[in-house]
Amino acid sequence: MRGGRVSELATVHRLASHLPAVGPKGEPGDRALARDHGLTPGARVDPERDGLVTRPVCLTGETFCDSAPFFVDWLTVSQTHPSGGLPVVSAGAVWACDEDGQVRWKTISRVQHEGSHETSVSVRCDGFRVELSGNVGRFGRPDNVFGFGLAHCIRLANEILAHYGLPAFTPGEMCYRIRDGEFFHHWTGARISRIDLTSNYESGSPQNASAVLAYLAQQHKSKQRGRSIPQGETVSWGGGRRQYWKAYNKYLELLAHKCQDAAVIEYCKSIGLVRFEGTIRSNALTDMKCAYWGDYVTGWAMPQLIRLFEDAAQIMNRAEKSTDDLDELPKQLRATARDYLAGMDVRTTLSRASFYRHRAALLPFGIDLAVNNITPFKPRVQVIQLKPAMKPDWYQLAA
Repeated sequence: MRGGRVSELATVHRLASHLPAVGPKGEPGDRALARDHGLTPGARVDPERDGLVTRPVCLTGETFCDSAPFFVDWLTVSQTHPSGGLPVVSAGAVWACDEDGQVRWKTISRVQHEGSHETSVSVRCDGFRVELSGNVGRFGRPDNVFGFGLAHCIRLANEILAHYGLPAFTPGEMCYRIRDGEFFHHWTGARISRIDLTSNYESGSPQNASAVLAYLAQQHKSKQRGRSIPQGETVSWGGGRRQYWKAYNKYLELLAHKCQDAAVIEYCKSIGLVRFEGTIRSNALTDMKCAYWGDYVTGWAMPQLIRLFEDAAQIMNRAEKSTDDLDELPKQLRATARDYLAGMDVRTTLSRASFYRHRAALLPFGIDLAVNNITPFKPRVQVIQLKPAMKPDWYQLAA
């Protein structure tokens, strides 16, 4: 008895036969997961973990699905090694003591592992638990306009861990448990508690990028209206402990971070690159059964993550803006033309000299200020078709 809940061990055949074949939403249930994860007569019962444990799984690349419509930026991963004995990696420690001087709790600070181009990720280990957090896809690179898939980011993270003599993140072993008649599984290996999914969209021009963001600020996503962040070039939805999504003008973001690559800056500006990003946190990952690295290696978790991203990205499928033919006019004449087309008598707002000067300039555009305008002016709606931005051949992913 643990905390009022009864745990029992089960044989392989008994456990698999009791697992549900189909989940509550029609997804493959734990029986299918057990089959796909290798729950066979070769599995074993581990009394220390109080559950059924499958054979170890190694990353071979044969079953891992990394062909996703996004790349990964930020990643927070941890793994506990019960046997301990690992190098302690910290930038100091904070602890609290009771009145008798006994330590009540202790936590160690993260080390900032510095890379080139002013990039860094945080690493810490207390001898048992290894944790790495940061923009792994950006680490050591001048920019992150394009990036890497999850498997590649895990490999990059493992290279950083090796620098401190720490073991690599691995899937570990999969355990099944029965508690109060309920079945669930977990892995003994690496756990992902945050992942940022990113994709780029081409709007066609800097003006279109601004128009798209203005449009998105008025749209709702999962009953949440877009929030426009200062300067109006970033729009966000959600927040809290589950998901946070945002879209922004990548060209302006590069300028704000003083990117030195003129070719990259011009590329983002010329195509009107709009960035769409989602932060998926621990609670959401756990509910989706996408928190364990082992579930990605066996091919289960990535399709769930792809479905989540594609559902969220539907808001990017279409954007529109109001426009009219006056956009082609010289700026100094635009206000006069709009007033005239709205039915105003511009003779009352312009001096005699300005009136004739503006009339002469607008005649080539088919507007005669000397003729009373009685035709109502109706702006037209232009649909901006967003499309995924493809990495140009000259763009280098490596640092």
